[in-house]
Amino acid sequence: ETCVGLAVFEMDWLKYVYLADLKVNRQARGKGIAAALLEAGRKEAVNRGKAGIWTIGQDNNLGACRFYLKQGFVIGGLNTNVYRHTQQEGKGDVYFYWE
Repeated sequence: ETCVGLAVFEMDWLKYVYLADLKVNRQARGKGIAAALLEAGRKEAVNRGKAGIWTIGQDNNLGACRFYLKQGFVIGGLNTNVYRHTQQEGKGDVYFYWE
């Protein structure tokens, strides 16, 4: 009766589905919920003719970056300019892809 996780996937013109958001309730973490949500999203992406999933993680969010790598994502790029002239200047985005 309680929502323990949420994954938001967006379709676009790319051959990948974009993972826009992934959240798991703090008390429910470590139980494979995020991995299950990703796998369900990957299956749906394949069913829709997509190659897989892509997402972005901030380079200073080591937990998220390590999680995506553990799930089998590979790093496809790094954007070091995205936060220039903002309060988050100095940070960058890591682009992850999962086929």
